[in-house]
Amino acid sequence: MLTQQLSGVHPTRRVARPSPVLPLLLLMAALLATACAPLVRGLSGDAVVSSSRPPVLVRPAAGFTLLGSGAASPLLNTELGLRHVDVGWAFYADVTRERQLAVLLSEVPSGWQWELDVSSPWREVRRDGFATGPARFAGATFLMPASADPFAAMLPAPPKLAPDEGEWRWLVRRYTQLSDFRAVKLVVEYREPVPAGAGEQLADALDAGQQPSGRAAALLGEFEARSRAAFSVVAYPEGGVTAEDFVFDASRVHARNLAGMAGRMEPIRNLPSDK
Repeated sequence: MLTQQLSGVHPTRRVARPSPVLPLLLLMAALLATACAPLVRGLSGDAVVSSSRPPVLVRPAAGFTLLGSGAASPLLNTELGLRHVDVGWAFYADVTRERQLAVLLSEVPSGWQWELDVSSPWREVRRDGFATGPARFAGATFLMPASADPFAAMLPAPPKLAPDEGEWRWLVRRYTQLSDFRAVKLVVEYREPVPAGAGEQLADALDAGQQPSGRAAALLGEFEARSRAAFSVVAYPEGGVTAEDFVFDASRVHARNLAGMAGRMEPIRNLPSDK
C-alpha cells in the first residue's frame, strides 16, 4: 500500500479542549460536600463559632474572661403554644464584673423561623445597623432589670435600691443577626451599670424611649463605642476550626430569662397542630 505525501502539508493536530462539564461537576461536588458537612456550633478557645450561613467566629476583646458556657432548651411562648428552642451561650466579664458580654447562638426547630422583629421587651433607642466582619447586626440600646438577667448566678448580687427607686437595671447594647433563612439567630449583648451623675438623665430618656441630650447623650455614645469594641466577628476559616460543642448545662442560667433573650419565633407554614 502506498502512502501519499504532499509537500508542505502536515496533518491537522486536534488539541483536546477541557470539557466545561468537569469544573461544573467539581463545583457541585464541593457545594454538596459543604452542604452535607455537619454544622459546627460551639467554642473554639473562648470564641463562639458557627458554620451556618454566613459562617462566623465571635471573639471577646482583651480583658474579658469566659465565666461560663453551655447549651439549653428553653420554652418560647408562640402562637401555637410553648415550643422548645436550642440555645448555645457564652458569658464573659472583666475583672470588675461590671463590664459584661453575652453571646447567644439559637436555632429554631424544623418548620419554624425567627421573627423579623428582633426588638427586646423593653423600650429601645438607637435602633440601627452595625457591620463587623461578615456579620450584619441590628443594634438597640435599652435598660434591663436585674431580675430578667439570664446570667445572674455568675455575677455578684446587684445593689439593693430604695423602694422608691425601683429595681437595679443594666444598661444594655444588643446586636442581633438572623441567618440561614431565619433559622439561626446570633445575639451579642454588652452590659454595664448605668453611669453615675448624668446617668439618671440617661435612664429617664431610655425609660421614655427618647434620645437623650447634653451630657447624657455623650454618655450613651461613649457606652455604645465601648460595646462595639468589646467583641469582634471574623469569617469562619475555610479549613474549619477545632471547636467544642456547647454542653447542656441549665444550672448556671435562668431558662425563662434565656428564652426572653432568645426572642420570638413563628411557624413557617401552617402546622398540623395549627387547626
